Amino acid sequence: MRSHYLAEPATEGLSARAAAKEQRRVELLRAAAEIMSDKGFHGTRLEEVGHAVGVSGPAVYRHFSGKEEILTELMTGISEHLLSEARRIVDGLVDPRERLAVLIDFQVDFALSQPELIRLHNRELFRMGEEGRGRVRSAQGSYLKMFAEALGEMDPRYKGEAGRITAQLVMGMINSSELTRGWASAALVRRQTVAAARAAVGLA
Repeated sequence: MRSHYLAEPATEGLSARAAAKEQRRVELLRAAAEIMSDKGFHGTRLEEVGHAVGVSGPAVYRHFSGKEEILTELMTGISEHLLSEARRIVDGLVDPRERLAVLIDFQVDFALSQPELIRLHNRELFRMGEEGRGRVRSAQGSYLKMFAEALGEMDPRYKGEAGRITAQLVMGMINSSELTRGWASAALVRRQTVAAARAAVGLA
């Protein structure tokens, strides 16, 4: 079973108070992702984020020091989650074609279920501090390498830089799939995105 970033938090073993605090923190992150992806970092007020989950603006500071911390947690959190989850779902898969197909399906699921995080990354990554950007780039590089290595094992033409370039291009295509959802059904968008991505790497 695949997990989604910002799904229900693991609260087993926590006190009722600690569990409630962790739940609220996740709710605030979800709300912030939606609002920031729509209004931008500077256009977002903490009062809006708090109001979206039923708390006051000052109450947000019980969980985060400010918008900068929220943005950093969202950007590093999703990048590191994608990497760890991708490693988990391909663990034990020897056939590179199977690994590649699973990774494509995984990225499509993410792109279509949480497009606000992709928009936020594209628009606001540059606002993060150097340390946060470094964590994001490191996780993204390792994630992309998984695609590139599967490509290279499947077809020698994709060895080295050719594999990384192809992986980056396919990832970009997948991430842009949400732009079609305004005029096509979610099921059709998913089916065509998977088909196009697989065709692009010779899996059709």
